[in-house]
Amino acid sequence: MEHRIFFLLLGVIVTFCDVTSEETFRLKIGIVGTWTPVFDELLRTIGLSHPWRIYNITTAKPKSQYDKMLKVKDFLTDNQIDVILGPYDDATGIVADKLRVPYICTTGSKRNLNYTFQILPPLEDFSQAIFDMTKSYQWDKVSLFYDDLRGVYIMEQLLTNHDMMVKSWHVKGGSDIKAVEKQVRDHLVRMRQAFVQKSIIFCSKEHTEIILDQARSLAMLSQPSEWFFYDPGDQLVPVFKNFPDVFVNFTVFGLMEFDSRNEIASVDDSRRLNISLAADSLRLLNATLPKAVEVQRNEAAFTIAEELRKIRIPGYTGDIEFGPNGRRYNYTIKLSEIEGLDSLQVGVWRSHSNSLEDKIHFEEVKRLNRNYSFPLKGRTVSVVMILEKPFTMQKRDYMQRLGNDRFEGFAVDLITEVAKMLDFNFEIYLVHDGKFGTKKENGEWNGMIGELLAGNATMLVAPLSINSQREEAVDFTKPFMTRYISVLMRVPKSEQSYFEFLNPLHHNVWYCTFGAFMMVSVILYFLERFGIRQNKDYPTISFRESFWFVFGSLLQGNTDSSPSTLPGRILTSAWWFFALILISSYTANLAAFLTVKKINTPIKSVTDLASQTKIKYGTVKSSGIMFFFKNTNIEHFAKMWAQMSEVDPSSMVDSTDEGFKKVKDGNYAFFWDTTVNKYKTIEDCQFMEIGPHFDPKGFGIGVPPGAIYREDLSMAILKLSDTGMLHQLENKWWPSRSCPDLSKPSADETSELSIDSVAGVFFILLGGIALAGIVCGFEHFAKVVKKAAKTNKVEKNVNGKNSEIKERESFL
Repeated sequence: MEHRIFFLLLGVIVTFCDVTSEETFRLKIGIVGTWTPVFDELLRTIGLSHPWRIYNITTAKPKSQYDKMLKVKDFLTDNQIDVILGPYDDATGIVADKLRVPYICTTGSKRNLNYTFQILPPLEDFSQAIFDMTKSYQWDKVSLFYDDLRGVYIMEQLLTNHDMMVKSWHVKGGSDIKAVEKQVRDHLVRMRQAFVQKSIIFCSKEHTEIILDQARSLAMLSQPSEWFFYDPGDQLVPVFKNFPDVFVNFTVFGLMEFDSRNEIASVDDSRRLNISLAADSLRLLNATLPKAVEVQRNEAAFTIAEELRKIRIPGYTGDIEFGPNGRRYNYTIKLSEIEGLDSLQVGVWRSHSNSLEDKIHFEEVKRLNRNYSFPLKGRTVSVVMILEKPFTMQKRDYMQRLGNDRFEGFAVDLITEVAKMLDFNFEIYLVHDGKFGTKKENGEWNGMIGELLAGNATMLVAPLSINSQREEAVDFTKPFMTRYISVLMRVPKSEQSYFEFLNPLHHNVWYCTFGAFMMVSVILYFLERFGIRQNKDYPTISFRESFWFVFGSLLQGNTDSSPSTLPGRILTSAWWFFALILISSYTANLAAFLTVKKINTPIKSVTDLASQTKIKYGTVKSSGIMFFFKNTNIEHFAKMWAQMSEVDPSSMVDSTDEGFKKVKDGNYAFFWDTTVNKYKTIEDCQFMEIGPHFDPKGFGIGVPPGAIYREDLSMAILKLSDTGMLHQLENKWWPSRSCPDLSKPSADETSELSIDSVAGVFFILLGGIALAGIVCGFEHFAKVVKKAAKTNKVEKNVNGKNSEIKERESFL
């Protein structure tokens, strides 16, 4: 009985000793910072294999770093802490290293301490992974957005690749969200100006969302743009869910598979990474406890540290293994592609490999369907325009209208048709400074081009000619219209005369006609005087009657007497033919002179301006046309530029309206686009356009440099051209001119008949005079011969009779 009682007491004592031994080994865990609630929640959820107790390591207002280290040392020794968990603290790490207490930290550390174990991979590895990816993709340009000092380290790493241009943009935080958005927008605009399409985002979740939101407003979230994100803990999932319509290559570098879910990290907030790292810390600690409980109590911490150096276990953030320096080793960074709401792990980056080919491993997976979508589809974009008839005009009652309904014109109709075709909305606003866009001395641009470069407008639609300087600043679509340069002038006032009826014949013709009248009248008198009349009953033509007869014949009048001699009639026939041709020509030419207004245009062509100084000429300052004259090597255009810029600078105007006003005032010629000049001549008949046209250039829709939607706009313009819509719009805004067409022959070109034109009539008249003179002379000669013969005959008869009488008398 006593033996039984002895053994029973011995068993109770042994059991009590065992329980006392277990209760003696209660793992004492020190938690750094504010992570106590995280570990407390996880310990209640997953627990440990042995009892534990949590101690929150606090130091009440240390005077210095040394004072903080002393307080941490006292805390660790007084409470006999076995292991430290939580984010890295420099003072805690140094003290733990001296006391040989393992410190499993959930954040990175710059120090290499023997007893500090970092679950979060060092920043150098992430930067190396990003660097290796840029080399693998053979990028030549890249932009880096960062908001803390970690981004500087990434930038330094990227700059070691001398074959790649790196543009870095520091996103400065602040409470003013509008200021941050403007700052980010400015960065993106400058990035686009540098034609950089690859970007690395190394920012917080809030700044990342601002960057993507501004990039979307600038239409930069579409192919061929590529965006890489630093997201070790899958924190950007809610950010990407705000961009379900974006189909562009988003690649995420992370420890966890993108949008992963597990029993301890199922929330979509910033705690996912912290919870996963804390859970991995407890998993590591749990794996070392079996060895720790086998040693004496004061050696448990050292044993845990030694086990951590040898351990390799899977964790929520991947395989966990530590190198000699306590940093995480032999792990992978996962590469995931996101498009819309879908994600896919496409590869991994291995930390333990040496060569680039071994480090980056792309998995053979079925890629996501990348259906290209127009980046502006379904969105409302800003379109900048400038008031220029007939491209953009304000309606008469625009003050009573809102939005785009305030405007009308060719450019408004054009962008409306393009928007219908590509399914986007737009808001029109006018450029603030009223300029098309020129480069200033400081390198910045004003006008509509400045609005594009500043990111205020998504596109510009205006009569903006495409030239080399503008093409260097922004991009243009295919031309929707071709323009030339022409001269706009005021129509000269027509000349009025009371003697307009004299204009059909040149004054020389009038002189010659009068001379012919006098000469024919005199000759007719002499022909009738010396000619042989066929009928003695006809009255003879006196000197006065001769003039009246010739004048009446010219005006198709009738007189009492008419020529009765053959020479007179021949001369009259020639005069009648002369009068017929002259009167017919005069009547025909008079009709042209009286039905067409006579306009004397002092300038017939552009080159005429260069050879005169009476009429001033110019164009709009800092316009594309001004730069044409400034840079041309054509002699007469260069001479005109010297006249405009040096001799008479006042001839240059600040706007087209000012130029039109000077033209209307008179003695001024305005160089401008033919499209605008033509409309001005249609609108106001006081203007006329003078050619020939020169310097052909295209009008295109301007977009920011590197904008990927330019090709879509170009295709829309080509389709509008193929369907005839552009031609319809041109006919709508450039109708036929109702004013007199000054390009057709005018009275100024309907020349009066010169002496050369009617010389043949005078020759016929002269021929008739000559023929009449010859006939008259022949008749006179015949008359004299006939008279002489008759006289001889009479004399012979008289002589015969006299001889007979003498013979008779002699006979008698």
